[in-house]
Amino acid sequence: MLNRLTSLFQTQALLDQASADWIIECFTWALSNFDAEEFFQRTKLVQPTNQFFPGAVNSIQSKAENIFQHTLNHSGLAHWPFELVNPEQYDPDPIVPLGLPHITRNSKEKLPAIQNTTSHNPTNQNTSEHIRPTIEVSYNPQQTLKAEDMASTYAHVLAQHMTVHSLQMPPGGRDFFMEGTEVLAVFLGFGVLVANSAYTFRGGCGSCYNPYANRQASLSENEAVFALATFCVLKDIPFDKATAHLKKHLRKPFKQAIHQLSDYQDIIEKMRTQKTRS
Repeated sequence: MLNRLTSLFQTQALLDQASADWIIECFTWALSNFDAEEFFQRTKLVQPTNQFFPGAVNSIQSKAENIFQHTLNHSGLAHWPFELVNPEQYDPDPIVPLGLPHITRNSKEKLPAIQNTTSHNPTNQNTSEHIRPTIEVSYNPQQTLKAEDMASTYAHVLAQHMTVHSLQMPPGGRDFFMEGTEVLAVFLGFGVLVANSAYTFRGGCGSCYNPYANRQASLSENEAVFALATFCVLKDIPFDKATAHLKKHLRKPFKQAIHQLSDYQDIIEKMRTQKTRS
């Protein structure tokens, strides 16, 4: 009987240990490669509010541009030469890694210049001219109906570019590229949006559901919540602030994640020391 009563008051772990360990490793990786000082000193927990995404829009393109620019600013990559391109005009080229040894966010320094490639040089002439590349990004017009999904998608795309250009694959290597870069999007401050858009209930009448507006999540809902909780614990963000705009059904899993993270206290304290060494 005593054992049964004890089990009733025990908080169940949100994730299995292997999954939790991997997310913690992803944060260690992110702190080592993507500006620990920026993370601890200036990175904010982005919320789906007008405070973080202000501005009046009057078209699909202007809404997509507005959300992209705010996402870019909050990520600390406004100094990167990203360009949002209309889907009809988007013709993506293979990403040419810049090989950045350490990515500094919110910097006024330009990216290292690289030589123009043959694909961008129709004459194929041998030239010593160096240029700063434009990194084109596009969007799904349907996602303008769901701003959280759009911002989360943008954040994930930015995280993918950061990873590719740093040449630092997440824990698990290329096989975990999409999942690892989604954790990196949480690291950039977009955890509430990522968790809220990780899974969409169909619900209601079929005519109200638009699957094309949903983003393609790489993490499960619980994994996204655990990553968000890790961000909040590292930055000492209070529960009420962390969950103010989190979907109601995710608040209990968030509590479970916070409790489970107590098992990683030593590792978390070690990660916190990186803000003095970056």
